[in-house]
Amino acid sequence: MEVINYRISLDIDFRQKKYKGEETVKINDAEKKVTFDLNNIDIQEVKINGSPVKYEADKDSLTFSTAGGDISVDVKFSSDVDRGLKGFYLAGTEDKYILSTQFEESDARRAFPCIDNPNYKATFDISMKIDSDLKAISNMPAKQEKLENGKKLVEFEQTPRMATYLVYLGVGQFDEAEDLYKGKKLYLTAMKGHLTSSRYPLEVAKKSLNYLETYTGIDYMLPKLNLISVPEFASGAMENWGAITFREILLNIDDSTTSRSYKRTSEVITHELVHMWFGDLVTMKWWNDLWLNESFATFFAFKTVDSTDPEWKFFGDFLLDQTDGAYTMDALKNSHPINADVSDPRSISQLSYEIRYGKGSNVLRMIEAYVGKDVFMKAMRNYLKEFSYKNASGSDLWNAIEKESGKGVSSIMEQWISQKGYPYITTERDGDRLKITQKQFYFLEGDRSSQWKIPLFINRFSREENALMDGKEMEIEGDVLSLNYGHSGFYRVLYDDAMYETVTRNLSQISADEKWGIANDLYAFLLSGKINMTQYVRRIEKLYGINDNIVIDEISKQLYSLYNITGNGYFRDLANFYIKDKMEYIEANKKDEFNYKISLSGLYTKLAYINNDFCKTLLSKYKEYGQVEPDFRLAYLIAQARINNDFKYFANIIETTSNDEDKTKAITAAGILEGDGNHKDIMEFVKSGKAKKQDMDSFFVAMSSSDGSRQYIIDNLKNIVDTMYKFQLSPLRINRCVQAMIGNAGIKNPDKMKKAAESVRNEEIFGGINKGLEFLEIYENLVKNTK
Repeated sequence: MEVINYRISLDIDFRQKKYKGEETVKINDAEKKVTFDLNNIDIQEVKINGSPVKYEADKDSLTFSTAGGDISVDVKFSSDVDRGLKGFYLAGTEDKYILSTQFEESDARRAFPCIDNPNYKATFDISMKIDSDLKAISNMPAKQEKLENGKKLVEFEQTPRMATYLVYLGVGQFDEAEDLYKGKKLYLTAMKGHLTSSRYPLEVAKKSLNYLETYTGIDYMLPKLNLISVPEFASGAMENWGAITFREILLNIDDSTTSRSYKRTSEVITHELVHMWFGDLVTMKWWNDLWLNESFATFFAFKTVDSTDPEWKFFGDFLLDQTDGAYTMDALKNSHPINADVSDPRSISQLSYEIRYGKGSNVLRMIEAYVGKDVFMKAMRNYLKEFSYKNASGSDLWNAIEKESGKGVSSIMEQWISQKGYPYITTERDGDRLKITQKQFYFLEGDRSSQWKIPLFINRFSREENALMDGKEMEIEGDVLSLNYGHSGFYRVLYDDAMYETVTRNLSQISADEKWGIANDLYAFLLSGKINMTQYVRRIEKLYGINDNIVIDEISKQLYSLYNITGNGYFRDLANFYIKDKMEYIEANKKDEFNYKISLSGLYTKLAYINNDFCKTLLSKYKEYGQVEPDFRLAYLIAQARINNDFKYFANIIETTSNDEDKTKAITAAGILEGDGNHKDIMEFVKSGKAKKQDMDSFFVAMSSSDGSRQYIIDNLKNIVDTMYKFQLSPLRINRCVQAMIGNAGIKNPDKMKKAAESVRNEEIFGGINKGLEFLEIYENLVKNTK
């Protein structure tokens, strides 16, 4: 059976927040019984080839019988606009809003009856009847607008063949800024009154489109592109073809935007643009290959920005953001393979973002380094050309890379995507040779130990060399300096004492990216008990002299985290010393360099968490929040929380500022407020709806990482989870929040948290609960091992 076309007409009652719809769906080779997916849509009539037919409809599906062959199905339906953040939903407040859509993974069925399956691509002819003072946006440009019975009818051009989850519908009063890219209109779109004057997002889009067209050899396919900031949005952004949606914080660039946020905005815009090729033009056959979309978009976004803004050295951010998260989550017993089994799209909420996005993108980066960048690019071009406007699976991609490279990529990739976890390598000198052994890395002892074919990136004193480790052990010639140059491989290395001395004596010959990996590995080996605290401190001290910004970010995060988890004053003193030392270095030598400005803001923030004297200095330096440079506002707010400890100050910022970035900083800082009064006020504030739904879970994540708030999280876990469900947060966000609360807050009272975790267990969030409990055990072990 093949779906050819949807012709969808919606009559939207914007004020009453409901709509009526009519659709005609053309299907070839129809089955004898056809089922359309739907969710809380009322069906009034179904016709096949113009004749009414009997049908069965419930809240999840619409089923009817056919004679088979080529048919045309007409459906009349109606629905209210969704009050959650999915389907065709109200974005904003009940009084000031737009209507927007979020359909991935399987919520197009909340807007119109459809076969909501990525393998059933079709073209779409969409029209919307709206009030005359409103504007409608969809994937394609409007081909006609006319008044009809007092309302405006907007008809859009037909889309290319695409999956249902990529359809976009937007209605409201909008402000727009325009630009041109090779004759095609680019629009920066926001709810009326929410558009800032910055054209930075449009400039990013133009640079990225040019790079992606050049790399893929395929021009951007649609006649226009909207970048739409949505006032309430569950995800960061969504790649609706030709009408990409974003959280306002990402597009509304203004005087409150931090240096870090400029990079984040560039990366997210580029990520969604990559999807125009990887995901929209070529789409996975089923949701088990969703990682293929997201991993490609993640890897290529960093690759693109690294090319368009080379001074940012953007793969350093890739290591900090994607590699570290993937390493962490994939070292859990409760991890899952990249290519996880997805029998129902709703089960995707149980899967880790860090695996689908982070690990997958790291594996792609590893394969590119193994086969070579030019070979990889040619393979991508061939793959995209062959499967344009079609569906593909992971094996199609491996075959393309293997064919172009002549290397056994398919057998390597099948191991990396089908097995959870990743390896670590140990070293042992044997005369003039180096013996290396691979094992699976776990924080806690796992139930098995898999093996991988590992592309090795050997940094010799004389040259760099690639090799493939195919087996548990391997011997290599001994002039080895380090074992993961550029940190291109997704594996850790536990050097023996002699090798570690070699590494640290020759740090000048090792890239910043690999230095980051050496530091990151040490922390992981401490958490897992593979080295003890004394070994960790001795080894990490040898890296203190490194002044690469990503290494400063990594070590300062480790030392702060060790204190935050254990409460051990020894780690507070180490963190205090290291952070102050690096602040002095940056302020004396690097304060005008973009990456170091970001590092400095992070150092300010960490020091504010642990040093009251520094907090008092910040408060004396600035009379009010608005005078603080954006990069240092979070540190200032943390100082306010630590010294003045009053939620009213933060509630005022959240309610009155128009900038989402300032709101999120206030939410983060409010997490460290202490006392029953503050905690009660925060909970009442959340329940009142004064904060955006999209930010609700951020309060609880922030509180769970603060020693003064952790007991409140433990005592009120069920109330918090119930509140998130009441406000219809997505299971994905609830899973992530529950995981953070159990793992981070639980260290205050592990036994009580374990009982609380069981009280909220259900089939939608068991993944987050299990991961949270595993992190809690890891942190309990850390506390024992660092006393």
